[in-house]
Amino acid sequence: MIAAGVGAILRVAAAALAFAFAACAPAAHAEDAPPDLGRWVMRCEAGVCRASLPSDSGEEALLVARWAGTDGFAIGFVTPRATADRERPIDLRVDASKLAVLQPSRDYQPFERPDAFWVVDAKPAAGLAQAALAGRHLRISYLDVIGAPHDADFAVDGLGKLLDFFDSRLGPVKRIGISPAKRLTQPPAVTRLELVTRLGIPDRLMLRHRAASDCEDPASPLLKSIPPLIGALSNTAFLYGIPCTSAAGNVAYRLWVVETGEIGGITPLYFALYDPGFGWKGSDLLYNVAFDGNGARLTSEWHAPGPSACPWRAAWHWKDYAFALDEFRLTADCPGRPHQGDASNRVYPAN
Repeated sequence: MIAAGVGAILRVAAAALAFAFAACAPAAHAEDAPPDLGRWVMRCEAGVCRASLPSDSGEEALLVARWAGTDGFAIGFVTPRATADRERPIDLRVDASKLAVLQPSRDYQPFERPDAFWVVDAKPAAGLAQAALAGRHLRISYLDVIGAPHDADFAVDGLGKLLDFFDSRLGPVKRIGISPAKRLTQPPAVTRLELVTRLGIPDRLMLRHRAASDCEDPASPLLKSIPPLIGALSNTAFLYGIPCTSAAGNVAYRLWVVETGEIGGITPLYFALYDPGFGWKGSDLLYNVAFDGNGARLTSEWHAPGPSACPWRAAWHWKDYAFALDEFRLTADCPGRPHQGDASNRVYPAN
């Protein structure tokens, strides 16, 4: 287990370094192999040296880069697992002392890909470089795109030796922080929903789902091939539908709203469903759901598995804090309710 964890951590750092060179360095033959500096992964070629260091958890990587002809080095980080929210401040600490609060756009910006961020303002870049060289541990605290907090801890006591290696390849310079803005490419344009969708089901929501329902495990052989439903209700509210059961051609979903604003929170959703034999009832499950983000419209339908069941179709729209029912319609003959035309099978609104 320990070996597997270390391997995963090193893979994060290696992947961070690989994307860095693929994004900004022209093709060239690599220099001589760098010295062993523990968990740092580094490489120099074509007038640029870059390195990455995995966080203690292995979920993030610290990025360091130096270009030939510059006066210092640049510092950034990448969050491949939980994309940091590029519209929120980021706290920096060195050896438990608060160093700075990086403001989006002004102090840091994403480059090369949406989950890679670099310090671009000269003042915090210089302060971070000086503190990291003098300290032993750097902590970056951030919120991801769905509002969950993360702390990325890095053991930076080997940073000086890393810069010695850079000096041996590019020549010695002052060890100050600089902005890399003119040397890195802009990230591809992505929407907030695309970033949220990439994350899949948040860990905290999955824990809540498993604790609050009798659903099958979404990772079970029956459900693991069924993707979750993820949609944007607003800039700060997102809809999640987690597969619960699958039988007779019907997939049941438990639906949740995750708020990412200042208050935040996770809210389960409940819906009114009609049964010809019992009338209206409440349910925390919907079947075969689909969501249209353009009109925040949710649809669900039940495919009757046998002659004694009653198929139906329903639609809702998001209204402030819940889904309002637009229509509930029986879609075929039901026991005790003979089919008399399309209008008569509409249960809501009443005919």
